[in-house]
Amino acid sequence: MDPTANVTRQRRAPMSVQPFHLADEWTSPEDERALVAAVAKNPALYWELLDLLPAGAFADAEAAEAWEQLAAAVEAEKTPEAPPWAPAADPRATARAVADKLQRRILAEALERLAAGLYSETPAAELAAVLEEEAARAQAAIRETQAGALTWAADLLGEVLADAEQRRRQREQTGKPTIGISTGLTRLDALLGGFETGLYIMAGGPGVGKTTFALQLAATATREVPVIYVTFENSPANMTLKALAARAGVNTQDVARGFADLNALRKAAEEWRPIGERLAMIEGTGRLTVEQVRALALRAMNKHKAERVLIIVDYLQLWAKAAESLRGMATVRERVEVMGNALRELAVRLNSPVLAIANQNRAVGDYGKGGAAALDSLKESGDLEYMADVALFLTRDDKRHATPPARALTLTVAKNRHGDTGSVNLIFRPDRGRMAEEAAA
Repeated sequence: MDPTANVTRQRRAPMSVQPFHLADEWTSPEDERALVAAVAKNPALYWELLDLLPAGAFADAEAAEAWEQLAAAVEAEKTPEAPPWAPAADPRATARAVADKLQRRILAEALERLAAGLYSETPAAELAAVLEEEAARAQAAIRETQAGALTWAADLLGEVLADAEQRRRQREQTGKPTIGISTGLTRLDALLGGFETGLYIMAGGPGVGKTTFALQLAATATREVPVIYVTFENSPANMTLKALAARAGVNTQDVARGFADLNALRKAAEEWRPIGERLAMIEGTGRLTVEQVRALALRAMNKHKAERVLIIVDYLQLWAKAAESLRGMATVRERVEVMGNALRELAVRLNSPVLAIANQNRAVGDYGKGGAAALDSLKESGDLEYMADVALFLTRDDKRHATPPARALTLTVAKNRHGDTGSVNLIFRPDRGRMAEEAAA
């Protein structure tokens, strides 16, 4: 028998091929081991670097195990065992590099999931939605790797002073007090200081004019920032019609019945186009997530080179009830609480205001008598009064006279973490889709 035959067969035997994963390209065992060795040599570094190293930062199995043992020893105030590796010369820079590799692995995993979809039978339109969701998920995961960092107040002094200087320059240039995103109503801006970062809840009974008012606020805000309007009650086309009709001073019912002045609508469309280019509508569905809204908001901010955005949700309870991601919760109240907290977190992460329309408790809100501006009327909606930075109530005011079809309304600022509480008298023209302060009505 030929003694080389077995060798030949061995050479020809198929070799097992490990599947390729893009995320594996973003690992650095050398950096991870050097970092562990540096901290083992100087355990005080553990507390300095901990905020830079989120869970999952170590991809190398040996480094991950050594880090866990080191962490247990340091937190127990024991001397850690020194690993057989050379320590990093610059532990902080190495820690940042290790964390950056983790963030790249997160992005690579998202890219691989999308690539798998490209070679499937999934329609391209659905893949586009998957792309936005994966981008939002990756962005959220990366932010989670940055969350919880220990930030000393002294390190924030430069940022705080820079903001104060910018506001001072703006006030000197305009001659007016610096405020957030203007509401377009003088009295309301004086109370709120404009829309600042945080969650704004606007509550009121059905038919009082919440959507009309929110759409008016959206149009005004586009002068300063892009606006994202999430609509669950009306289609984006219907919302655009409402805005256009308000601009033209025509009734939407006349448009629906074929009696509208087309010349007025065309003229209004040209005037309104710059607003429409900065106002994006999202049709609310059960599959819509806060992550997706955040992704779209970031895209809008990037497109318009804006540092902030105004997000309007119309309305909160409908989203909470419809959201597929919240189906496992027993009560609507729980869903509303979770959704409200998610929207507040969204505001903080985007450093922007989120205005959420909400319905009131039927008993305390007193629907039949025009509504009541009572924080208690939000209790059945998941304690929104606690999580809101600002609580607004839009109610009818039968004590004030208004010539029909106009209606007298009161906008009450019942809670305001940014300033004063108070009220604004409004005149609502439902036939024109417009609200104005009473003195200017």
